[in-house]
Amino acid sequence: MTTKIFSIILILTSSFSFSQNGDRIYYDKDWKETSKENASFYRIKPSKKIGNLFLMEDFYSNKTPQFQGYALQSDENSYVGDIVWYDEKGFDTSVYQYYNKTAVPVLTYYYPNGKKRKTAEYKNGKKNGFSIVYHQDGTVLMKGKYLNGKPVEGDFEEVRNWDDYRENKLDEEAYQEQTEVMVETAPVMVEDYQAGTKKKVITKIVKKKIFWINSKQLAQETWYDIEYDRMHPFKQINYDATGKVLQTINQNDFEEYGSEISNGISYEYYTQNKFAISVKSKTAYKERQKLGEEIRYFSNGKIQESTKYLDGEKIGDEIVYNENGTVMTKRIYKKGEPFDGNFDENFSGSLFVNTNYVNGIIEGEAIAKKQENDSIVATGIYKNGKPYNGTFIIENGKDRHELIRIVDFKKNGLQKVFSYNIDNVLETYTCVNDVLNGETIFYDSGEVTGKLEYKNGLPYEGKLVEAERTTIYKKGAIAEEIFYRNKYERTDENNILKSKHYTNGKLSKIDDRSFTLAEKMQDSYEGIYKDEKPYSGYFSADLREFNYVDYYENGTKKYQYSNNYLENLEKYQYPNYDIKSTYKEGKIVDGPEYIKQDRQFISKYWKNGVLKSFDFDVFAMHYFNRYHFELKNNAIELEEFNNKVKGKIVLEKSGNRNIGKFSIDDKVLVVSSLLEVNDVAPLETGSVLYFETNDKIEAKLFTTIEGNDEKRRDSEIFNTVFTLYMDHNKTIEENFNLIAEKISSEKDVELLFGNEPKGNMIAGLRLNQAKKPEIGTLILKNKNNLYDLQLFLKGKILEEKKNVDLKNVQTEIKILNERLQKKMNEDFK
Repeated sequence: MTTKIFSIILILTSSFSFSQNGDRIYYDKDWKETSKENASFYRIKPSKKIGNLFLMEDFYSNKTPQFQGYALQSDENSYVGDIVWYDEKGFDTSVYQYYNKTAVPVLTYYYPNGKKRKTAEYKNGKKNGFSIVYHQDGTVLMKGKYLNGKPVEGDFEEVRNWDDYRENKLDEEAYQEQTEVMVETAPVMVEDYQAGTKKKVITKIVKKKIFWINSKQLAQETWYDIEYDRMHPFKQINYDATGKVLQTINQNDFEEYGSEISNGISYEYYTQNKFAISVKSKTAYKERQKLGEEIRYFSNGKIQESTKYLDGEKIGDEIVYNENGTVMTKRIYKKGEPFDGNFDENFSGSLFVNTNYVNGIIEGEAIAKKQENDSIVATGIYKNGKPYNGTFIIENGKDRHELIRIVDFKKNGLQKVFSYNIDNVLETYTCVNDVLNGETIFYDSGEVTGKLEYKNGLPYEGKLVEAERTTIYKKGAIAEEIFYRNKYERTDENNILKSKHYTNGKLSKIDDRSFTLAEKMQDSYEGIYKDEKPYSGYFSADLREFNYVDYYENGTKKYQYSNNYLENLEKYQYPNYDIKSTYKEGKIVDGPEYIKQDRQFISKYWKNGVLKSFDFDVFAMHYFNRYHFELKNNAIELEEFNNKVKGKIVLEKSGNRNIGKFSIDDKVLVVSSLLEVNDVAPLETGSVLYFETNDKIEAKLFTTIEGNDEKRRDSEIFNTVFTLYMDHNKTIEENFNLIAEKISSEKDVELLFGNEPKGNMIAGLRLNQAKKPEIGTLILKNKNNLYDLQLFLKGKILEEKKNVDLKNVQTEIKILNERLQKKMNEDFK
């Protein structure tokens, strides 16, 4: 009974428009004026007018509303305020809000019968003040307050991003004129906020309400948290037309960082002017996955389609009905994939393909149609899941689809390539028994951009056109490659980025327009190849984030041109290189040298063949840091960009030992020296680290100066470099070069991060103030040239291993460390 009432109401509300008594202007399907007999749409004149606006109301020829919204009297395509399009049954299809930059402060909208439906107040283009929705009897259904476009109090028919406004045609033109004379300014960075955490206490709310049409009964109301700049729902109640509560969804039932339902039923409605007419679909979710039955309905309330889900995947029977309730199709899914029955599958966004599956394999006839008009574009027969005879639509890569012709499982005849619109052909090619033979033609917006003849599957003569590159073939050999700045305007000479020339199919020359050199400005730069290797001239590295140009003479690199890559990250399309490096016999002698790694970038600076300094740049998501190392005054000077830390590493002679010192802000944090590994425990205080190097075990003693913990934490990378890489048997210059070499290796760089044992370090031992082992592993070398291992905890030997061969030391230490960890966990409990 309820469904019948809604159907009657819909018919009535569609039929009794207050505008029906005016003069009509009739339009055909292309919105060109026509006669009543040929009309698809009509408009009533005169329209309501206010200020420089008029209320545009269009109808289908069956008297159903097609559009309602305000537009400028001077241009009916320049919309203002809220606009809505309807389908031929009168249901909402698209709803948008446009800026109202006119002098009209209040816009009023109407029901189809002419009664006032809604008023909205505006200021400075956005909703500002009250928005009121009325029942047809004149009473207020919803009243909400906006402030600068933001809903701040009350009830609303829609709660959306308050910056979600569209510019109309004249606004866009005015904006373009304005921006042509504007000075570019730095963007304002706003801290991202992830709303809706489960523990958050909600203090500021607004509600979105959907009422059943011609009723004061709610269909759905949703509470939103508006404290921050992202609307986040935290409660929802759904009702049937009689007022019975269907479900209540609470804060924990929504996605934690989104607005979708995570646990509960998502209801969609057929709506007219955002009033619910009937349920369109019901979908159950559990932990963000579809679970159970999803039901789609016709507007008359009868089931259109029912589908079962398990953990977000279609499973079991899916049944399709007609509007009378008769079963039209029954099909079976297995693990989310078609398994048995007849399926209509969406293809390329504009087509659907009707296929039959038997035990998960496509069999029999497949028909592809356009979604817009149901016209058939391909018909073919599948055998054992493969195209057998006929025409077929297939996907052949990202954004690439094909209309293929198959005879006995093989491509034969003309084949067509398109992206999404089958009528917008990108390429046609000809096959004979699956082999390319004949002419391939390339298109751009319907125009031919290139032709290429294939022989026996290989390019032979003509032009191969791909996105931003064209390849020219002559008599089966590649002759030239042309690269463009973009895929548009390929015929424009100024759009050419570079061209590569080939002789007898081998790369022989490049003309490059992708860069400029500060010391030699010209339109293009030539590079000559010999045996397909750079021989003389200029050669770009062709990288994205960082690029450079090498200059060769007689097969040897002589110069390299680059720029400050941090200042030019967004200028990679046409860089200007103003930094010059000099090479001699293939090795750098002056200027910067660059090493690109996965998440790091190293810049080494040379002078007369000597490395003077280097920068170690680290990248991550929303993170950048630079560590600077410089050899100066017989010390390695250190500087960190983020923490603004400055430090130093030095080596000093003390008796017959070299002492390493690591300092920050002129305060020594750590002192290090070499220890001999023998059969006697060291009589020292501090920490001993053991390293396996050159088939022997070495030990270093590190003494930490108390009271500098914060400085040491702020300089963790430098501290790690000092600990791992310093060689007390080398000079400070040799150590500087060693550190640069290590950091230039991707494998060694990874050792600087994390808490696991690093590099060739195998064990550690802490010595207390009494110069006795406190915790860790003591390694002693006995008189048999074997090693004794002693595990300490709280100053006592926990376990001991004797006469361990060098090749087994690391394995035994690993076992001891596991024993230590287990004991410490037990003691902690």
